[in-house]
Amino acid sequence: MKLRRIDLAVSIIAAIALWFYVVNILNPPITVQFRDVPIAITGEADLESFGLALREGTELKTTVSVKGPRNVVNGVRTEDIILTVDVSALEKGQAIAPVHAQLPSGVSLGELQSPNVELTVEELVSVSKPVTVVLTGSSEGREATLLPGTLTQMVVTGASSQVALVDSVLVSGDLTGSELDVEKEMLLAGVPVDESGRKVTGVRLANDAISVNAVLYQTKSVPLSVPVEGSVWEGASLTSSNISPTIIIKGPASLLSQISGIEAEPVDIDGMYESAVLDVVPKIPGGVFVADSSPKASAEFVISDTGSLTFDFNTEDIVLKDLAEGLDASIILPEGYKNVVAVVTGKVSTLRTLAAGEIAPVVSAAGLTAGEHLESILPSQNISGLTVVYSPDRVTVRVK
Repeated sequence: MKLRRIDLAVSIIAAIALWFYVVNILNPPITVQFRDVPIAITGEADLESFGLALREGTELKTTVSVKGPRNVVNGVRTEDIILTVDVSALEKGQAIAPVHAQLPSGVSLGELQSPNVELTVEELVSVSKPVTVVLTGSSEGREATLLPGTLTQMVVTGASSQVALVDSVLVSGDLTGSELDVEKEMLLAGVPVDESGRKVTGVRLANDAISVNAVLYQTKSVPLSVPVEGSVWEGASLTSSNISPTIIIKGPASLLSQISGIEAEPVDIDGMYESAVLDVVPKIPGGVFVADSSPKASAEFVISDTGSLTFDFNTEDIVLKDLAEGLDASIILPEGYKNVVAVVTGKVSTLRTLAAGEIAPVVSAAGLTAGEHLESILPSQNISGLTVVYSPDRVTVRVK
C-alpha cells in the first residue's frame, strides 16, 4: 500500500516536470484570438484638406488572431494590437480601405477577420445651427432665466449627411442653489442633437464652449387686460369668447413689486366669420419677462356655424312675373309696411357668397285677372341650404 502511494507521487512529479519542460523549455507556438479590436481612422485631416469627410457609421471593430511563442502570446493584451485605416487618399463616394495591423514584438498576424472596411466619403460642409440653452434649477416661485447676449448660432462642421441630422446645439446649465437676482456667468459645452434630442456624432463645433449669462428670477401672477376691437362679420354670431385672464411674469423683485397688471395689444376680430384662437401679445415692461411657466396668452372666439343676413327691398325691387298679356298690375304693401325685409338664415360659409339679387322678392301673377289678389313673396332663386323669410310675406297685386 505504501509502495503504491510512492509510485503515485513519482508519477505526479514526473508529469509536472514534463509540463514545465514543454511550456518553458520547448515553449511551443500558439495562436490566440482577440475579439472586438477597435480600428482607428488616420488621415482625416488630409481628407478634409480636399473638402471631404467620412460619414459617421458604426464603430469599426474586428477580430484578430496572433501567433507566436506561448510565453510571448500569453502576454499580449487587446490594447497592444493597433489597427488603423488610412483615409487620406480616398475619393467621394463608397470606398474600400485596407486595415493595417501593428503587433507587439515577438508575435505575428495569424488572421484578420476584416482585412478591408467599407467607408462612405462625403462633401465636408459647415452649417450654422441654432443654439438651444436649457436651464435647470427652477422651483416654486423662482425661474432660471437666460439673459440676452448668449450666442444664438453655432457653426457645425462634418460630412454633409451628418451635419444635416443636427437640429440644434444643446447647452445645459444649472442654477440650483443660486441667489435670487444675481447674474451668473457659465462656460458650458455644446452638444449637437437631432430633432429627438439625441446626440449626433461625427461632427465638430466651432466653439468648444459657450459663455452663458443666466439669473434666478422671482415669478408673479398678475391680471392680463386684453382690449377687443371690431365686430364679427354682419351675418355671423359670436356665441362666446375665452381670453386669458392672467399672466405669469418674472424679473427682479424690485420691478415685480411695482406691477399690478399687464395690458396686451388689442385683438382685432373685425370681419371674423369663423371660430378662431388668436395670439395675445402682452406689453411687458423693460427688465421683466413672461415666465416660461406662464400658459401662452390667447383669445378664443367661438362663432356659430349658422348665421343670418337682413336685406331691405323697396316696392320697386319686387319683380312681378307671368302677368297675362294686355293686363297691367301694381303691388301694394300691407298697411304699416314701407318696404320688404328679407331675413336669410343658414350656413355662414354659404351666406358669405350670397348676393342681394339672389333673394330679390318675386311675386307670380300667373292666372291673375282684373281685381286685387293677395299673393306670396318668393325669392328670385332657390339657394340650397338657406332659408328666406320675408316680412311682409304677402302683398296685394292690383290687376287692371
